[in-house]
Amino acid sequence: MTVRIVRILGFAEFHEISEDAVRRGFYRNDKRIFLPGMAWYQPFYFDPLGEMAIFAGKSGFRDDPLCERGDPFLSIHYWRDWANKRAPICVVGPSGDWWEIDRKSSNGDGWTVTGELPNITCSPSIVLNGYHGFLRDGAFTPNL
Repeated sequence: MTVRIVRILGFAEFHEISEDAVRRGFYRNDKRIFLPGMAWYQPFYFDPLGEMAIFAGKSGFRDDPLCERGDPFLSIHYWRDWANKRAPICVVGPSGDWWEIDRKSSNGDGWTVTGELPNITCSPSIVLNGYHGFLRDGAFTPNL
């Protein structure tokens, strides 16, 4: 089964969906709310474009992003290729699990990301609960 990235949320939209989920009794990251194929930028980790400025200190948001330039939480690939262009990205994979593509991986330096949302490609392969495969040109495909 192939799942494509079909919905890119702006940070304000992501925040509103999260808050609405909590108001309705769901978790912020509930798999019934955030569905496979959704993606969003995460300026609360690192904010090269100043997106956090409108949220700083509101509704529990921090005044500053969690990471400073070069922080090891995010991958060396992100700092080298994307840190001056965009905030880190999160996508919902085929299993419904969130995957933060710009973080370090549990077994290495993280993923090399090419392209722009929604048509991003990441390598090497991805392992999420119940899924092992690839994200190529915006589509999650199984490891054949």
